[in-house]
Amino acid sequence: MRILFKLVVLAFVAPVIYLAWTAGDIWRTAQQDQRPASDAIVVLGAAQYDGEPSPVFKARLDHARDLYLAEVAPLIVVLGGKQEGDRFTEGQAGTAYLEQTLPANRVTGIKAGDDTLDSLQKLTGLAEERQIRKIVLVSDPLHLGRAREMAEDLGFETAVSASRIPESDQTKRAGLIRETLNLTFYRIFSVS
Repeated sequence: MRILFKLVVLAFVAPVIYLAWTAGDIWRTAQQDQRPASDAIVVLGAAQYDGEPSPVFKARLDHARDLYLAEVAPLIVVLGGKQEGDRFTEGQAGTAYLEQTLPANRVTGIKAGDDTLDSLQKLTGLAEERQIRKIVLVSDPLHLGRAREMAEDLGFETAVSASRIPESDQTKRAGLIRETLNLTFYRIFSVS
């Protein structure tokens, strides 16, 4: 009976420990601002409204521009497709926004991708063509843990640099729970 009790306790405790460890890893990654010399700065897409980046997307793009101006990498790649009914992709909107202040030959977009994994998978073609191996991912802090793991699984040498957006403690907690579950799901099923 004791062995059965221990097995039942272990069956409940092990997943809780795993989820807590995963949440801790996501939180630690969210605090990082890595700036190694790289081949490209990769901005993960976010909402855009008829070609105008949302405030969250602008924060990512502005942060990527700061990294470019700090000479972290010679190229910015903006990822992201579009929602049904949109005229522009996230990649197009982000690229156009950055080209207002940066040389057009230093910014490009991948104008497809339904989610983080799909967008990063679509990056691999451009990466092969332009010999991009080392990247700095830019996104919201809590999103970077999952995005980094996906990029590394695709063969990229990946650093992360979080854009800063104002968030309430409640929003941060909800985001941490969501990203913990999303990363766990990705690790189990290898899908986004």
